[in-house]
Formats: sequence, C-alpha cells, structure tokens
Amino acid sequence: MHRPHKRLANSVGWSAKIEKSVVLEATKEVVMKRNRTTRPANRERGAAAILAMMFLVIFGSLAAAMAIVAEGNLSTADAHMKINRSLAGSETGLRWLIYRISLITKDVKTKDGLISGEPGGNAEQLWSDVVDLALDAAYENSFVNEPHNIEAPYAVGDTLFLGPIAVAPNAPAFTATLTPHPLTGEDYDGAYYQRPPYTDMDPAVSNAAPLDATWVRIRVQAADGPPGKEVYRAIQMDFRLEKKIPFAILSKSRVMIGRNVMIQGPIGSRFMETNLTNGHPIQMVSDFRGLDPALDANLDLLIGTLVTNDMDGDNRLFMDNPSEVAGITDPGQYDANGDGYISGYDFFLSHYDANGDSAVSAVELDTDTNINAAQLMELIDTFGDPGRFGYNDGKISDLDRYAKVRGSLKIAADLDGWLNGAAGGTYQDFLQGQIAPKNGEEPLTFEADETSLYSFDPADFDVSPFKATAESSDDFATQVTTNAANYDAMDSSSPQPPGTTVFEAVPYGAAYPYDYYDRPVYENYTFSNVKIPKGTNALFKNCKFIGVTFVETETANFLPHPEDASLNAYNYAGMQEADGSPKHPDIDNAVGNSKSTGNNIRFDNCDFEGAVISDSPERFTHVRNKMMYTGTTRFILETSSNLTQEEKDLYKRSTILAPHYSIEMGTFINPTDPGEALELSGTLVAGLVDLRGQVKVNGTILTTFEPVSNEGPVIGDTSPQFNTTLGYFPSSQGDLEAELPTTGVGVVQIRYDPTIPLPDGILGPIQITPTMSTYFETAAQ
Repeated sequence: MHRPHKRLANSVGWSAKIEKSVVLEATKEVVMKRNRTTRPANRERGAAAILAMMFLVIFGSLAAAMAIVAEGNLSTADAHMKINRSLAGSETGLRWLIYRISLITKDVKTKDGLISGEPGGNAEQLWSDVVDLALDAAYENSFVNEPHNIEAPYAVGDTLFLGPIAVAPNAPAFTATLTPHPLTGEDYDGAYYQRPPYTDMDPAVSNAAPLDATWVRIRVQAADGPPGKEVYRAIQMDFRLEKKIPFAILSKSRVMIGRNVMIQGPIGSRFMETNLTNGHPIQMVSDFRGLDPALDANLDLLIGTLVTNDMDGDNRLFMDNPSEVAGITDPGQYDANGDGYISGYDFFLSHYDANGDSAVSAVELDTDTNINAAQLMELIDTFGDPGRFGYNDGKISDLDRYAKVRGSLKIAADLDGWLNGAAGGTYQDFLQGQIAPKNGEEPLTFEADETSLYSFDPADFDVSPFKATAESSDDFATQVTTNAANYDAMDSSSPQPPGTTVFEAVPYGAAYPYDYYDRPVYENYTFSNVKIPKGTNALFKNCKFIGVTFVETETANFLPHPEDASLNAYNYAGMQEADGSPKHPDIDNAVGNSKSTGNNIRFDNCDFEGAVISDSPERFTHVRNKMMYTGTTRFILETSSNLTQEEKDLYKRSTILAPHYSIEMGTFINPTDPGEALELSGTLVAGLVDLRGQVKVNGTILTTFEPVSNEGPVIGDTSPQFNTTLGYFPSSQGDLEAELPTTGVGVVQIRYDPTIPLPDGILGPIQITPTMSTYFETAAQ
C-alpha cells in the first residue's frame, strides 16, 4: 500500500537526525578543540601552585630573616641605648663629684703652703679630713645628706665609696670610689701610664716613682637595664690634691687697673658697696687710650656697641655670634687681625699699621718721641714668657697675644646693684679692654660664691715661724752698731753713721699726703735675719737684707676715739702737718702718739735676698702700718750666694707677706725713670697694694682689707677710696693719693704662676683638681 506521507515524514525525520548528527559532530569537534586547548592550562595551574609554595617559602624565610634582623637591631639599639645611658650616667656622676668635692674642700684648710705626698706627709691627713667631712651627717655638704642616695656612703681604709646614687627617675644610677695613690696592686710601669701627663712628670710615673698621696683616683660606674641584664660603663680620672690661690689678683677691696697694665690670670673682687660714687668692683682703662684722639673716638664707638651687643662680657664682639654683630654692616672689615673678634686691639692695629703687615712697629708707633707709645710697646712686646715667639722683637703683632686680662673676672657684687649705682646704667665705660678667659670659662661672673672667690682675714696668717727666724740672729740695734763700725769717711758707699733723720711725707711723693714722719736714716747697711722693732719708722737707703726681714708692729692696734669710743683713733694719733705741727691735737692729748707702736717704713734702692714679713695687725691702719718701696727694688733669690737652695725655694713662695699692711710700690711722679723698677715673685700679701711705675709680679696679689663705710679707717661713705691700685688714676676716680703723671704711665705686668707653692702660714682651703688629660673609659668592676 502506497503511503507517501509517511515516507515524507520519515524523510524529514532523517534529515533532522542528519542535522542533529552534524550538530553533535560539530559540537564534539568544538569540545575536542576546547579540550585540546585547555589541557595545557591545567598543567600550568599546577606549576603556579608550586611556584606559589616556593614564594611562600621564600617570603616566609625573608620574613623570618627580617624578623631576626629587626629583633637584632632592636636588641643592638637597646644595648647601644643602655651603653649611652650608662656612659652618660658615669659622666654625670663625675661632673657631680667635681662640684660636690669643691664644696667640701673649701672647708678643709691648712697653714702649709706645700702639700707633701711623701709617707707621713700632710696629704694623708688632709685626705682623711676630706673623707671625715664627706661622711659627717652634721656637715651641710656631707655625702650622707645627698637626697639621691640609694645606699649610704662609707669608707674602707682610705677609700671612699659612694652610691648607688640616682641620677633621675628611670635613669641609670652611679657608684664611685675615691682612692689616693699609690694604688694597691697598680702597675705603674704598664701601658696605661705610657702617655702624657704621666710621662711628662718629673720623674715620669713608674713603679719606681708611682703617683704619690697628693693624687686621688676617682672612678665612676653606672649601669642601665633590668636586674641581671645590666649594661655597665665606667670612667676614671686622676685628681691632684693641692693648695692654690688661683688668681693673679684676689682683693677684698675694689681693683683699679690703669693704662699700661696687663694681667695674666683670673681677677677677683669682693668689694660690695657698688652703690657709692666710684664704687666699681673692678675698674679698667684701655691700654690704647690717650695715644691719639681719633683712636679714642673709635674706642668710644666700640664701647657703645658693646653695651648692646656684647653677650658674655669679654669686651669684644664675636664674629660668629649673630647677636654680637647685629646692626653692624660688614663686620669683617673691623676685624683687622682676622682672629674672629672685633676688639680695641683691632682699632689700634688699623690706626697704626701703615704698611698692612698686621703688626705695629716702633717707627709706626713713633716710640722715639712719644713716651706713652714707647711704654705701650714695652708693655705688650715684653709680656709673658721670654722664650715665646715674638717676645721683644720690636713690634706689636698677633705673636704677642694681646689681651688686657688673659683670664676671667669674678665679682662678688651683683650686676644690677652696680648698674643702678656707680656705673650709672652701663658698666662698660668703667671696665675697658678685652678679656680672654681660658676655654670653657666665663669671662665675667657676678655674684661669685665662696667656692670660687676665697676670703682671707688677718687671723688666717701665721707668721710666727718667720718671726722666730728673724729673732734667732742679732737684734736690730746690734746689727746697726756692727754696720756703723765699718763707716769710712772717704767712701760714700760705706755704712753711714746712724742718727741722721729726714722729715718726709706719707705716702712719699704723693700729690696728697696724709701724714709726715721724722725718719731715722740707715744707709748702705747689710742686715741678716733681722727684726725691725715697732716704732722704728725708718728710711733704709741702698741697704741689703738677707734672709727674713721682719717688720714688727702692734697687733692690737686700737685706740678709742675721744668723741666716740667705738671708733678707732689709731690712724690719727700723732698725725702731723707739713710744718710738723700736730694735725689732731685733741686726739693726741687723749690717747697719745701711735707712731711709737706702728711701723711705717720706706725702702729706697734696696736689695732683698729673702722675704719681707710683718706681724698681722688686727685692724687695717694704713697710716701707721705701711711699707713703701721706691727706687730700684730687687728681690734677688736665684743668684744669691748667701742662701741655701732650700731657703731660695722658701722665699720665692712669697717675697712680701704683710697681711693688713698698706704696701706702696713704685713712684708717684716719674714712671719713666729706669731707677724706679721692681720685680716680685710668689704670693704678695697685704691689706691694700698700690703698684706704680715699672713693676713685674710673677705670682699672686692677695689683699686682706675689706673697706666698709663707717667702719675702721673708713670715714663715712668713702670705702671706694680704699682700693688696690695698679697704674695711675686721677684723684677724681677715687685714688686720692695721686694724679696722672705727665711723663707716661709706666709698665705694670702681673702673671699668675701656678707652679709656685703658697708660703707657709696662710690658713687657706685645699683643692682636689681634676687633671683632664687623665680621663679614661675603663672596664666595669
């Protein structure tokens, strides 16, 4: 049976199957192609996983390494911080000890001038005194009273143990040991001592010549960190136990420093009445004043700038300090010598250096016709060590290292009191000339305390050993008789017969004398270990004194004034007018004549192979107790054939020791006279000192009289008239004895010499001074 429609249907279905098959095949091909292209991708995903794991391992290792490094850095930084904190703690402890020891040593005093470190020497006892005070709870500066103590200080033998002492909250504490040399078990031949200053000592330090008991080893150790994990650092330094008065001038009165006066060493003044006219504790005049009006005008301009710009009080402008050169256009143009400062010396150099060689020659300064210029040349060109470069080379240059004062100035008074009083608002008008202190020192200090500005009273001086030496020889009268027996009428240089007298003013040559004396004259005599009896009041001309020349006076020098028994009339009893008549007859009638118990002496053209010593009067009475040195005064020690070396060394320590005496040296009227010259060494002690003319002092000037208004010889508010005067001043500025001479202003040079021991008999404090070059960072113990 014919079924065409079914065939057609089957045909259609087949076609569909064929199409479906084609589609399936195509799809399969596509799938197969897709599979062919994705199989490698599956393999890459495995590699990525491996790489990822590798990177994880690498980064993990790096992270671990970085963590280790970071931890190490933190540990190193922590250790470094602890090291620095420990070292800083040790440094703090050392500086604290230097300060605290200075508070103790000011109260440890001795009359010995020389500290001996030999076995049994005074160094051992003085160190014991220091330790006793350090551990004395009743003493204000005791280490026992230190509020930062963690443990109490103690001593074992001669070693003082301190600490631990807390520096600050959460800061390292430090401990310290202070032990005098020689140290037990120390190898003084070791490498530690093969360096300066030990190799520079005489003899050099060794086991055969160890450091002696004048040396103290101070060792400070600090620790930082938790218990059991502390980091320690320690430092040590050697200190010297000594007795010094580290001043060129130390005065209880005001100090007047005139033109042509140069000083090397610190200056101290304890004068307090700065509210009074001329009450300047230290007064200085520039050495370049009075040479030329144009130069004076420039110096005035400099002073005006110093008033506003000088930040530290050294009387010069520091080029690297913007505050000190503020308002100055091109300040470099004024620094003539290129030392980085603008000072009076720069204006002097610019004014006279005609050829631009940074020096001023005698020709440029015109020394042949100008006496002031000639003396200035001598002052600067011959100052200091004769072995230095530029010494006496005939010109003023940087080799002379000029400074008015090469040292610091320490003043007990306060600045405001001075400014509101005598200074009238600006002290620089009265304190001229550049000040060049040591590195690290302040050039000008006000309100200086007792630890840096010592005070000495007459009772602090024991002159009895010297007096005993003078009394061990023939007395004065016997020596006069012995000398007079050698008189030769044909020889004017032979000892002249006694009995001659002269009537002369006191002070001799002063424009305004305050008394007159009838003096016995002793001419061309030689005295040996002599005591000049009180009341002698003599003139010694062309005499030689060997050994101790002891000037006796009444120590209880008080006479009640007839109008007020509380006042001392000792100065005035027996005063005379120029015609010889009594000056105060009422006082003479009431209390008598004090000239018989004082001793007012003038030495003229005398040689001293030894030292001049006096009694220590209780009160300063400058009219009755005075020594004047005129003409050429020579203290001959090193070349003396009459002294042993021991005696030379002894007298060199103080050529004049006259506490509470008035000392006048040099001439009032003729500072250019080559016959008016004086050289001194050691510590010059007096109540007040006046140096004029041509004077060289290698040592210290120490004055004991503190003028206070309405007390003692000070009548009313006249304390500024009692001063230590170096050089010349007009009477209007407080030096009532003199005026400026017309023949120049002389040459006065004063140099502090720390190598000269103090004389025996001065009751003064010791010091324990650090020797900075011995600093050493050492192992912890």
